[in-house]
Amino acid sequence: MTTARSRPTTTRPDQAQGGSPRRGLPLLFGAVLVDLVGFGIILPLLPFYAQRFGGSGIEVGLLVTIYSLIQLFMAPAWGRLSDRYGRRPILIIGLVGSAISYVVFAYAASLTMLFVARILAGFGGSTIPVAEAYIADVTPPERRAGNLGLIGAAFGLGFTIGPALGGITSEISTEAPGLLAAALCGVNALLALAFLPESVTRARRAGPRPKRRRLGYVVDMARDPRTLNVLAVYFFFSVAWAVLQPTLSLFGEHRFGMNARQVGYLFAFLGLVSALMQGLIVRRLVPRVGESRLARVSGLPFVLGLLTIASSGSLATLLLGLLLLAIGYGGVIPSVLGLLSRLVPDDVQGGALGVGQSVGSLARIAGPFAAGVAFDMMGPAWPYLLGAVVAAGAALLSIGLQQPSRRGPATAESPV
Repeated sequence: MTTARSRPTTTRPDQAQGGSPRRGLPLLFGAVLVDLVGFGIILPLLPFYAQRFGGSGIEVGLLVTIYSLIQLFMAPAWGRLSDRYGRRPILIIGLVGSAISYVVFAYAASLTMLFVARILAGFGGSTIPVAEAYIADVTPPERRAGNLGLIGAAFGLGFTIGPALGGITSEISTEAPGLLAAALCGVNALLALAFLPESVTRARRAGPRPKRRRLGYVVDMARDPRTLNVLAVYFFFSVAWAVLQPTLSLFGEHRFGMNARQVGYLFAFLGLVSALMQGLIVRRLVPRVGESRLARVSGLPFVLGLLTIASSGSLATLLLGLLLLAIGYGGVIPSVLGLLSRLVPDDVQGGALGVGQSVGSLARIAGPFAAGVAFDMMGPAWPYLLGAVVAAGAALLSIGLQQPSRRGPATAESPV
């Protein structure tokens, strides 16, 4: 990997176009939040819409999977484009693409159109690593995990607000949830266009580029065992988390007789706890204990949460399982993403975080598909039991995570 001596200088806020990008962090958080509220509106409704068109549990899993399959390829591409042309235009393109996908979802009249909507949503929703790279542009390395937790908090709040809105608007009409999500993304794109500063300077975009093969940064990442370990931990925890996406609605309906609105409240509870963990607690813990130690400690509640959900016979037990899972997930994800950002040079932050997003997308392909198969063939509890096994493996891998030195990726200290 590139050493600290050869790393390009981190962008200074006063150099950026359109004002200080550090001041743009609240706007960036708002942009990501509103986009994810739209995502959260749709996600719990997908199983019910698919069943309306005769979809099986496996097809519900595929609806979730196709979204992640598109992200697998698009996230690094958007990330590298943002390294070259700036974060702001790519974020706006993603918001517009998401808005279009939600309109298609609103008026879908068949299972095929639902798949078309999810494909379009995958293109629009592949810009999360661009938002993460924006944060890396304006944040010192040792504070990145805390600020990357803002993205996780946006995810959590999106799952808090979105499913509740989806459940409420689904009682108005079948089109209302999709149209609301589209409107939110459309307005969000206009606000980003008007007010979001650029974090990559004109000089950096127009200046000489370091001599690097087109995918040279990927080769560098593949040669660094520290980076590979981070990506492996991220992958397996993401697989375990992804079993929820296609099955929680069906699990709640099968075991507790829940409808779409009630399942929406479960997603809201899960998202709220995750948002508090990532947006508040992680930001305070990382400077004290480091990303690697926090990731390791968070593995225990992650595994216990999945086991508790699988064995739940009452709503209280189910909520306890979701609470533990959200705490574990909220501690792991910003920690491993912070480690990844600290291990790569500044000029490939978008591309490298895009690779991380692709690894997460691959996990969200494997997890939902396996969960759908397990639900159909083995029973409602089995997706969560299998997820607990995978999360336990990720927790073991996290023992090998190394804490970078305070100044960045030049050296790695022994595990904390």
